Amino acid sequence: MNEADKEFLHDMVKQLDETIRQLVVEEAQLIAKIGAGRAEELLEYWRRELSAEDEMEFKKSMDYWDIQLIRLLSRSKRAHNTRAEVGQALMKMASRPILKRKPT
Repeated sequence: MNEADKEFLHDMVKQLDETIRQLVVEEAQLIAKIGAGRAEELLEYWRRELSAEDEMEFKKSMDYWDIQLIRLLSRSKRAHNTRAEVGQALMKMASRPILKRKPT
């Protein structure tokens, strides 16, 4: 991997870390707005822990802020997954032995 690729990955890590920090703040603000009890119900819905019938009923009760929290949870999961993938790529890159040719 060339230096430009390495620099790109390191920049990506910094951006993802900042995005994750911002999402944590936004999540706390939304939970404060909608309440911890409702947030727990939304987490159960998001994790697909509800039966199909309960899910249909739950969807009917969702408002704007509920949907915003679900969207934020999805964005957060994507950011964490991408951060993990970039971290793995950097670790693989760092573990590769550097082969040097012997002078002839």
